[in-house]
Amino acid sequence: MKSIDQIKNNISNKNITVLGAGISGQGASNLANYLGANVLLSNNKKHKHLNLSSDKIKIEFSHSEKCLKSDLVIISPGINPNNSVIINKINKQRIPIVSEIEFGSWFTNSPIIAVTGSNGKSTVVRILYDIFNDNYQNVLLGGNIGVSFCMNIYKELKNNFKYSLHILELSSFQLQKIFQFKPSLACILNVTKDHLDRHGNFNNYFNDKLNIVKNYDKNSLIVYNQDDSNLKKYFSSNKNAIPFSIVNKNNLFNKSNKIYSSKTKKLIIDQNQTKLIGEHNLSNLIASIQIAKLFNIDNKSINNALINFKPLEHRMEIIKVNKNILFINDSKGTNLFSTKSALDSFKSGIILILGGYSKENITKIDIENLVDKQKIEFVICYGAVGKKLSEIIALYKKTIYKNKFSSAIKYALKIAYENNVVLLSPGFKSFDQFKNFEQRGNKFKEMIHKYYA
Repeated sequence: MKSIDQIKNNISNKNITVLGAGISGQGASNLANYLGANVLLSNNKKHKHLNLSSDKIKIEFSHSEKCLKSDLVIISPGINPNNSVIINKINKQRIPIVSEIEFGSWFTNSPIIAVTGSNGKSTVVRILYDIFNDNYQNVLLGGNIGVSFCMNIYKELKNNFKYSLHILELSSFQLQKIFQFKPSLACILNVTKDHLDRHGNFNNYFNDKLNIVKNYDKNSLIVYNQDDSNLKKYFSSNKNAIPFSIVNKNNLFNKSNKIYSSKTKKLIIDQNQTKLIGEHNLSNLIASIQIAKLFNIDNKSINNALINFKPLEHRMEIIKVNKNILFINDSKGTNLFSTKSALDSFKSGIILILGGYSKENITKIDIENLVDKQKIEFVICYGAVGKKLSEIIALYKKTIYKNKFSSAIKYALKIAYENNVVLLSPGFKSFDQFKNFEQRGNKFKEMIHKYYA
């Protein structure tokens, strides 16, 4: 068995198998091929849309024995390293397996800002991209956000970019099979119960998230959310880890939703100047500013980027169709913590649309903590988990169960009146009736616009 260092330092002509032909797998294949490796891209089924840079990359649509003739295997995040037939075979052959993120990190000397968290990471990395774009020549945004890290490394090397900066959004899946990955700055926004069907339990999930700081040293920076009790406990003894908070005074402090520098006492941004609403977005703003300040970016650049920042589609997205009723598309809210954050953004009159798909056990206490709020007027439950949700919620709130998503939206439109907030923040995955949360959010917007057309 060759060591990772042996492969990393002499990759030319090595036999590399990339498992999974999605965005990550295609990026890893292109990078490995560019570096001179013999690449096999192995997917377990036909894949129609492959963006490969060379016909030298061999492709198969079943995980064959060819995978076992490799010096290195790069695993895509969609494949569970703890529950896969081909992975078990590879492990028996003692072939090293690394993540696409790990592999890409071997071939760049550019600074890397890596952000993870159960919620908010897409918003934070896009804010950072806007802030840093005015201050760095080549800012490359990648990871769990539509462009793979390896594809960005390939682009950086092929174009001989100088003065580059990588900004990465990293999921817990991407942080499995990390060995030497060491970002210049790692940020952990929060860690709440999610993806337990893959990780097994919260501790496994938490530890996989913490792989982002696995190789931390004196030259690394860590930024973490002090308002998250698990993160606070974990980092409390690490004097080099930098906390941010919406309630405590650190390098930055919040007063009436205005963010100030503790050192200069100067106002950096008033949240009301931005298009980002809610307490969770206040936390995202503080995290983003803290990271920018560690890279010595001035307040004016930060302020301009934040004022002009457009919220992500399907994340607390305001649908402007009726001046008397506020419609919010938060289809990206696929766990209950995210839904709770969305609820905390409003003071009263909420009609909540909740439901979807889950492999995880739904507990009464989770739902009780979510809906035991005076601000909620009515909860419309739908989908695979909807009936069970509605039965629990009925103990605390007015609720109704509608199996079909479209029926739930029609009912919301029927009962909504002046000063209501119709909030789609489902709290669960979309896979019972949709391919993804984007499709679900688009259906919501389509129905709302059609109703008011």
